[in-house]
Amino acid sequence: MTNAIKTLIGTAALVALAGCVETGGGTSGGGMTDDGLSGTEAQFDGMNARCIDQAARYAGYPAMDINIVERIRTGGGPLLVLDAGGQRLSCRLEDDGSVTVFSEYAN
Repeated sequence: MTNAIKTLIGTAALVALAGCVETGGGTSGGGMTDDGLSGTEAQFDGMNARCIDQAARYAGYPAMDINIVERIRTGGGPLLVLDAGGQRLSCRLEDDGSVTVFSEYAN
């Protein structure tokens, strides 16, 4: 019985978290829905090179070897997750249009 309760609580927690962020490339067949999250394809595309360049300086790793692992739409704007030789970095778009790279574990 306790395993069933734990499973139910775990499932409820995962469902609640799933509503917080959307990952991937957006919706198909028409644009983004108005779900309170922000991050358009154009914003992500405009961030790619700048985030990789800044991540290379931050991590001391060659830019050509840094990969974009994930695009995440959040309530605070678009966020890229990068891999620099096994080091996970995040890159967010600032209000002024600049990008900021930080350790994935900085928060």
